[in-house]
Amino acid sequence: MHLLTISELNTRYQVFYPFLMEEFFLVEAEDETKLSFFEWSYQFRGLVLLCCTQGSLSIKINKVAYRVEEEAILTILPEMTVEPLSFSEDFRATVFLMSYDFIEKFTILPELISNTEVLNSPLLYAAAQDKERLEELAALIVKYYGQPKTILLNQMIQYLAFSLITGVAKSYQSLTQKENLQKNRINQITDSFFELLQQHGELQRQVSFYAEQLHLTPQHLSSLIKKRTGKSIKSWIGFVVINKAKEYLNMTSLSIKEISDKMEFADASLFCRYFKRYIGQTPNAYRNQ
Repeated sequence: MHLLTISELNTRYQVFYPFLMEEFFLVEAEDETKLSFFEWSYQFRGLVLLCCTQGSLSIKINKVAYRVEEEAILTILPEMTVEPLSFSEDFRATVFLMSYDFIEKFTILPELISNTEVLNSPLLYAAAQDKERLEELAALIVKYYGQPKTILLNQMIQYLAFSLITGVAKSYQSLTQKENLQKNRINQITDSFFELLQQHGELQRQVSFYAEQLHLTPQHLSSLIKKRTGKSIKSWIGFVVINKAKEYLNMTSLSIKEISDKMEFADASLFCRYFKRYIGQTPNAYRNQ
């Protein structure tokens, strides 16, 4: 894999003094000459932030494929392998490449590199408030990068880049915290559902009953239970109902109609159809086997 350098980029794109920076390069893909950057496979000894502003890009990072779409930020950590696959005709993006020497003083960098969310999911869609701030920082860097460089301007770009990296890192943290809160909420709902099912399952067969108790819509509750358990909510309800029906059939001499009445089915035929749908045989056939 080709090891890309800032010096090589400055040469390829004919960026010379006083406009060049030795440890920082910006690719603003607004025309075909800069789009060629997204056809190279490379590794880079530094940090790369790719901000997609329009269209889409298909790319592999460390052999894992990602689709980068509008408003996404792709964080490519040092020495990851980068293999662009294709991009749409309307694809536009801004890419910030920062060498080790440029970013070594950034205290946020070790936190970003060690963040498992970044390693496992380098593609970020920031929350609305974070996105606006990141866009403002990126626009300022683009503005100052295009000007003749002075020591002061170089320092300003470095501080803005530090702020951009910090913003990206904090956005990952915010999404992780939000995701954890969502996971905790799903777990709470799931636990409450199974408590209700244990108490009322043999009689209450409608999803709407449990949704009402948990102050959710039936569709939302069904979706959460499926996501958390891998099994539909109707399957869980049916499991409890059928187990109770089996208990009556195996442990008592109650007639099918009496069992149907105790379990509050409208009639015995409805109970028989319900039982057969889950077990594959009628209650009488099950009892007599």
